[in-house]
Amino acid sequence: MSNMDPLTANALQGTWSTLLLPLDESENIQWSGVETQLNAFAEAQVDGIYFNGTAGEFFSQTDEEFLRLATTVANFCHGKSIPFQIGAAHPQAIDTLKRIEESRHLSPNAFQIILPEWTPLNWEEIHRFLERIIAAADPIPIVLYNPPYAQQILTPEEWSSIAAAFPALIGIKVAGGDADWHEAMRPAAEKLSVFVAGIRLASGIIKGCARGSYSNLACLSPKGAVQWGRRIFTNPDLALQQEVAIKRLFEDAIAPFRGKFSNSALDKALAAAGGWAELSPTTRWPLSSISPSEIQKLALQFREGLPFLFEENNSIE
Repeated sequence: MSNMDPLTANALQGTWSTLLLPLDESENIQWSGVETQLNAFAEAQVDGIYFNGTAGEFFSQTDEEFLRLATTVANFCHGKSIPFQIGAAHPQAIDTLKRIEESRHLSPNAFQIILPEWTPLNWEEIHRFLERIIAAADPIPIVLYNPPYAQQILTPEEWSSIAAAFPALIGIKVAGGDADWHEAMRPAAEKLSVFVAGIRLASGIIKGCARGSYSNLACLSPKGAVQWGRRIFTNPDLALQQEVAIKRLFEDAIAPFRGKFSNSALDKALAAAGGWAELSPTTRWPLSSISPSEIQKLALQFREGLPFLFEENNSIE
């Protein structure tokens, strides 16, 4: 299977990095910042690139900006043979369809979507939504993002039912859970590639049913996240020990911002603190942005607490 063929559930795995929306102080897209991030992802040897998730502020883009972003990412990834997903999510279901129809010619390896959020859907409505989305995307498969703050958090049993009904749905992006959650998810994981939060990837793969992550850890350090993701297989005991440190530090460092800032702002703050793309933490109106002084504190916390994510001379294992 070529890196540029449509993905299957079995092929969808590893550490994927997200493109963050690079903005200047006037909240205009800095297109050079898109190229900088893409080059950094290629250098880090990520397993795939996606864009227009929460970190990409999909909800604040014009149609013209979306299509230019999609085209830029597609041209880069096709040129480098890096798998990529187009985030076609939109607050309005009809505009999710529009984004798929306008970008399908770019031949992504998958489309990533969310369920409509204006009101919780019943089971029949979820099926109706997915049927039309999958028909519009065909033959490109679908990945469904179910964020932890969604109005509907699907249960393992519901994931199993959806996986059986829709073979074109190859993967899901979820927060993950404890050992009981992973055990309950195993039937669904026989048909779906389960991606969990980056900071839970080691336990998710070693002790659970996860296959990869659309990594919030890669927002902080793409290269460090890739190295740690591969360490899960080369030195699982060490990877599990490091996960404890990662989760503890993320909780301590991010806790003061929760409830005050959006996940978009938090992801951008991580990238700015990581310093790998000289990315501004600015988010688009009406979202608030984390201040440069706070970013400097985060940078110090993470570099002192998680030095293995920033070891410049380490080779990719």
